[in-house]
Amino acid sequence: MKVFIDESGDLGWTLDKPNRNGGSSRFITLTGILISDEEEKYINRFISDIYRKYNLTPNIEKKGANFTPEHASYITSQLNKLFTKSNSFKIITITVNKSKVFDSLRKDKNIFYNYVLGLLLESEIIQHNQISIFLDKRTIKVSHGESFPDYIKTKIWGQGLDIEISCNFIESTKNKMIWIADWYANFVWRNHEDNETSSYNQLSEFPKISIF
Repeated sequence: MKVFIDESGDLGWTLDKPNRNGGSSRFITLTGILISDEEEKYINRFISDIYRKYNLTPNIEKKGANFTPEHASYITSQLNKLFTKSNSFKIITITVNKSKVFDSLRKDKNIFYNYVLGLLLESEIIQHNQISIFLDKRTIKVSHGESFPDYIKTKIWGQGLDIEISCNFIESTKNKMIWIADWYANFVWRNHEDNETSSYNQLSEFPKISIF
């Protein structure tokens, strides 16, 4: 099984000023797209359909933040077609209200990011014998580099679970699985940050989407 990760929001802690006006985002959302090798083709077709509908340039990444609320709502409304074709496809997402984060976790962005990503992935990883995790090379720049592989292996293997885990850092511009992770990270984040609920309300209705 593969899981592709992206996020929306930032890791700043300037919460006494408005977001986008000198302040940091109030929330951060991490989203994972689970899919098997043989079923990635369905996501590729899903994205191609969206690109055709909105006359987007093929193979050029369209960020989730650049979709209007109406477009985000439409894209989400089409997910049933994808779920019907793919048995392995699943969306998992977690959103953190940064104002409630312990001061101790705010000391190191890398440790905080790893902690939240571990919360997102642990319950999924333990359901498989093997899992490959893919993260965008351009993801949040953290202080100690690519330390997540060691963190997640320690977390899982420390429970005595013999699960094969690999972590890969890839270019999002070349991977459409990361594109769709970015889309839904943003669509969920909008609900919390900007109270833009049109897509989020639909997402919560799908049984193959875990939102926490």
